[in-house]
Amino acid sequence: MSGIHGKSPKTVFCLTYHEITADARVLKEARAVRSAGHNVHIFCDWPGGLPQKDNIDGMQVTRFNWQSSERITETMLERFFFIDRVSSEVRLRIKPYIEAATQLNALKSKFRTFLSDEELQILDPMYYKDCSGRERRTRKSKHKRLLWKTRIKCGFGERRQELKSFMCKAREVREGFHNLYQLESLIFAENLCGLGFDDTPDIIHVHDIYCLPAGVVLAKQFQAKLIYDAHEYEPARATKNPTKGTSFAEKLEDDCLPFVDQMITVSPSIAEYYSRRFKNRPTLIFNVPEIDPEFLCDLDEQVVDSLCIRVNSGIAKDKPLIVFTGGVQSAHRGLDKVLEALVMLPDVYLVALGPRHKRDDKWLLDIAQDLGVADRVKLLPPVSAADVPVAIKSADVAICPIQDASLSYRFSMPNKLFEAAFAGLPICVSDLPDMRDFVDKLGLGRSMDQTDPQSIAMALRDVLEQPERFKLATDMAERLWAEYSWAAQTNKLKTLYEGI
Repeated sequence: MSGIHGKSPKTVFCLTYHEITADARVLKEARAVRSAGHNVHIFCDWPGGLPQKDNIDGMQVTRFNWQSSERITETMLERFFFIDRVSSEVRLRIKPYIEAATQLNALKSKFRTFLSDEELQILDPMYYKDCSGRERRTRKSKHKRLLWKTRIKCGFGERRQELKSFMCKAREVREGFHNLYQLESLIFAENLCGLGFDDTPDIIHVHDIYCLPAGVVLAKQFQAKLIYDAHEYEPARATKNPTKGTSFAEKLEDDCLPFVDQMITVSPSIAEYYSRRFKNRPTLIFNVPEIDPEFLCDLDEQVVDSLCIRVNSGIAKDKPLIVFTGGVQSAHRGLDKVLEALVMLPDVYLVALGPRHKRDDKWLLDIAQDLGVADRVKLLPPVSAADVPVAIKSADVAICPIQDASLSYRFSMPNKLFEAAFAGLPICVSDLPDMRDFVDKLGLGRSMDQTDPQSIAMALRDVLEQPERFKLATDMAERLWAEYSWAAQTNKLKTLYEGI
């Protein structure tokens, strides 16, 4: 495949700590780079159940267990020549983790004489801790059966004591991993570098801070260009920080940024913050649906009905319907405030469309039950990212009640915002700068005090009672597609690659 404007195609290593099919943004960006004529090799998490080597849309995929402690030794720190500002955190967090992992690996070598690698994984007491429901019960049962058999094999004496030490040390390693916070990125880098590479990359495209140190290491190793794609303002994530401050993650970024050639981020305010620390202003690639203006034309009525949230939730056409897209989370998403607002809107229904997680769904439904609105709250499973605007078109209004929990939340422009816009829905958004500016500029919604259920109810009532005020005008619809469509984002991404 020839490159853009006759240029020779480049080999691009795309790094993400998620499994690639579970990260729509990374996958659609990789496809855009591939469509520009470049060779794309994706390296991503391997949670199991999928092949380690794969091919998706003409792109090579290598999955690996980036959290593994198998390769962790003192020598791994030699890779990170650029670590300076976070050196104290390395001593505090990484070194105890390395010590525990080294001891665990020594014990594993003894048990490999009569246990397979798969059995060693099942024997790890954390094997069943990071899952829930039926999967957790199944794994815990397998763990107990294997532990019982292993105890019999070990008998009594020294080997039984080694088994006890193995169990304790495995637990210590896993707990130590969770205490690494952003320094998990060094474990990602070590396990990635241990894979070996058949290709020589020209460009390393890293997504999020957890892949950034790996990008610096590989860019130096292969003399490649480095693109840092920050999906949030990373130092201000609401989680993954050991203190209320942001200096830990910021210092890690500051150690890496001198080696970055180009940056990408997701909102104007986040771009502004990064431009104060990076040599150039980052390129804005909005997290918009991968659709075109004719996205409804190729769908017949039966397909549209199969996606329609009104049909799937059994809500009549004459009932006012609010839609929220994305996962329900108890922290910082604001859906508990929306339920309180629903009490003041007695005829209005709420549908949440997105990934279903029992604990979070139960949290939401318990609140709805306590407030007496449970019969007007419906939870639907996710549809493919490109189908979301089709699925939600039958709603009357979309809501984005994100709370001001950190700079990353304050300056977010989540995909739910764009999904609603391209579905033609008016949107009630939190009174946060980038979302507010977006709906004000296009005239397709209004802001609200996201902390106040009464303000939320007032905003929703305003839109529901006067929908014509918030209908997207023809010129604004043209502007929406010209500035915010995925085609527009793809063009910016291609331009960035041309420049690099």
